Amino acid sequence: MSKRAAEKLRNKPKKYKESTEELPGQSTSDEQQRNLLTTQPETPVALSNPISDEDAFRMTVRESSVVLGQITQDNIVIFKTLIDTIFPEYYTTENYEDHDSMGEFVRIAYCDGKPAGVIVCDTDKSDMLYISMIGTLMQYRKCGIGSILLEHAVQLAEKLKKPMSLHVRVDNVNAKCFYEKNGFIVKDFVEEYYKQAPKGAFFLVNSNHAEGETSNIVPDGEQPGTSARSNSVILCEVTKETVSNLKMLMETVFPNMYPDVKFDNAHKLGKFIRIAYINEHPIGLIICRMEKEMLYIALIGVLVEYRRQGVGSALIRYAISFGETIKKHIHLHVQVGNTTAQQFYKQHGFIETERDDTYYDDPPRAAFVYTKTFSE
Repeated sequence: MSKRAAEKLRNKPKKYKESTEELPGQSTSDEQQRNLLTTQPETPVALSNPISDEDAFRMTVRESSVVLGQITQDNIVIFKTLIDTIFPEYYTTENYEDHDSMGEFVRIAYCDGKPAGVIVCDTDKSDMLYISMIGTLMQYRKCGIGSILLEHAVQLAEKLKKPMSLHVRVDNVNAKCFYEKNGFIVKDFVEEYYKQAPKGAFFLVNSNHAEGETSNIVPDGEQPGTSARSNSVILCEVTKETVSNLKMLMETVFPNMYPDVKFDNAHKLGKFIRIAYINEHPIGLIICRMEKEMLYIALIGVLVEYRRQGVGSALIRYAISFGETIKKHIHLHVQVGNTTAQQFYKQHGFIETERDDTYYDDPPRAAFVYTKTFSE
C-alpha cells in the first residue's frame, strides 16, 4: 500500500459504535439535557431552524460519528424529550420510567454528541423481539441513523434468536416501506391500534434472524422477493437482443443518474458486463472496465424487489472470478455514507485503500476506494 493510501486510511471518518458510557459523559440537569436537542451543531445549521441545504446537511451527518448510548437516570430526560418530540400525541413517556434499567433493549442515537434518535424494544407481547418505538428527529431523517438503530435491533434479535415485530401507523407509508426494504412483511392489520386518528396500524414481522441468520440493514432497498433464493440466478452476456434488458435495468436501478449513457455497443463488452436473470426475468447487472491496470467495477445493481436475496453476491463473485482469470486486481468506489455497501464488499474480501473527497459531484460527495487483490 502506498504512503498516500496509508495516510488516507488513518484519516478516514469514524463509523458508528456502541457506547457503554453515557453521552454526554457527565450528569447534567434536566434543562441542560433538553437544551441538547436544540443547541446548534458545529455544521452546517442550527437544528432549531429550517435546514437551508438538506442535501449538504445529510452528507455531513452521514460522515459524522454516530454512537448508540444506554439509558440511565442521567439522560432519562433526553430520552423522554426525544419521545415527546418524535412521537407527539402518539406516545407518553409516563410508561417508560423503568427504561434506565432495560439495558440493551433501549438505545439513544447520538450524532457527534447530539441526541438524534431512539429505539425501544421488549419481549412482552409474544415470543418475539417487539420494536415498540424507533425514530429520529426530523432534521436527522434520511441520514442513515434510523438504519443504525434498526441494526441494533437486528443484532439483538440474532443474539436472542427471536423474530422481530412492530406496528406501523396506516398512513405512515415511508416507515412501512423502510421496514419492507429490510425484510419485514405485513402479517395483520389492526383497525383500532392507536388512540389518536388515524387509529389503524399494520403489524409487520421479520423472521430472518430467529435462527441466528445474519444480514445487513439496507437503507435504500425494497421488500425482498422470495424467488431469488428458491430459483437459480443465471448470469448472461449482453447481446443485441438483450440490450433492451440492460437499458431497462439501468433506468430502473439507477433512475436519472446516467441519462447520457449510450447502449449501441453494449453487446461488444463481452465478459466485462453481465445481466442476472431469474426465470428469464432480468433482475440485476454488473459493468466492469479496465482502469489503471486493474479491473474496475463501474456499476453493480439489483432490482429493488430482489435485493438481500444473494443476487448482488452472485454478481460480485462473477467479477472476482473474472479478475482472477485475467490476473487483475479489482477496485471500485463506494460513497462514504453507504455503510451497507461498504460492509457488503468487506464480506467479499475487499479492503478500503483510499478516500477521494471529490469523487462524486452534483452535489460533491466523498468516496472510499475498495480493492481486492490476488496473490501472484
